[in-house]
Amino acid sequence: MIKTILVALPLTLALAAPSFAQEFPDRAMRIVHGFGAGGNADVVSRIMAEAISADLGEPVVVESRPGAGGTVASGYVAGEAADGYTMQLLVGGHAVAAALYNQLPYDSVNDFTFLSTVGQFPFFVAARAGEYDSINALIEAALADPGGIVIGHSGVGSTQHLTGELLGLQTGVEFIHVPYQGGAAASTALMGGEVDLIIDAGTVIRGQADAGVFDVLAVTSGTRWPDAPDVPTLAETVAPGFDVISWTALGTPAGLPDDVAAILSESISGALAQPAVQESISALGANPTGSTGAELQALIERQIGVWTEVIAAAGVEKR
Repeated sequence: MIKTILVALPLTLALAAPSFAQEFPDRAMRIVHGFGAGGNADVVSRIMAEAISADLGEPVVVESRPGAGGTVASGYVAGEAADGYTMQLLVGGHAVAAALYNQLPYDSVNDFTFLSTVGQFPFFVAARAGEYDSINALIEAALADPGGIVIGHSGVGSTQHLTGELLGLQTGVEFIHVPYQGGAAASTALMGGEVDLIIDAGTVIRGQADAGVFDVLAVTSGTRWPDAPDVPTLAETVAPGFDVISWTALGTPAGLPDDVAAILSESISGALAQPAVQESISALGANPTGSTGAELQALIERQIGVWTEVIAAAGVEKR
């Protein structure tokens, strides 16, 4: 009788103790991002927070921790518990920072569990209306006048800046780069004639392009973008092989249990399948696209390698 009790007791306890995944989530979660309230990262975070909350039945709060191009938020999230209750809305700058900074308070790959991409988007090359009739004409003018063409962008070390540096490297053009406090300021500078072109997301350029103030000369994606099928790619015109896509994604601190990662990944995938979510993300100029965690990690590692090479070749000073 005693032997039977001793054998049965562990089995009883095992049956009575549910797995962590069966209990998750049982309280509010949050999505942290590294940018200002009202910007694209904030909007995407709120779109995903609402959908994940509706699916998992617990609140999802959006928390902004801006600073240093998102690295403040990444450093914070990397130090949080890997329990699924803290996620981060990562952007393409996550890979740029790994290439640009000599030292970060976190490892851009190993300190995170990557869940899924949320959206992918290219940049567009825009000039004042009537200045150049094509991207080929712009590059020809730039080659004829080294240092005479000025690119405005949203800050030194931004993905937009490095995309311009890559364009210069692949075409042999010596652009002058002028940083501004964000894409809107660079767009204003282009309107005012302070710069000759800008490279930025469709959300920054679209309004002035639709109004006939800007001409959109090229897109940075390897193939034409579905929302702008008449805009040629840099790859098919002046820079064969050129392919720059930025992205938003969701991740957590490293060490997330596999069963919790599966719950969150499934919820994200379900959210991205919803027409309302797709429409909201598309309105921001992005293609709502999910991935596996492994695919996202491979994308980040690949982009870290590309931007490391660009920074070295272009002589961009590391921080």
